[in-house]
Amino acid sequence: MIWCPRCDQGWVVRARVPNRSETFLVCEECDTVWVDREPHAGPPFLILEEYLAPFGLEGLWSNIELLEDTTGT
Repeated sequence: MIWCPRCDQGWVVRARVPNRSETFLVCEECDTVWVDREPHAGPPFLILEEYLAPFGLEGLWSNIELLEDTTGT
């Protein structure tokens, strides 16, 4: 996992919208999303709410599937 370069307060994890194959990276603290690129502090990036809107979903973590375990278990 990568420590978020934007907020410096959370882990960046791989996720996806359920029933879709495309994955993205999202910070578990600031909800910054990176699509098709490594995390970095400056633009371009999206916020989770912006990323999920085209799918007709609210920007809630319950609307995504995490593909990495951040708890260390």
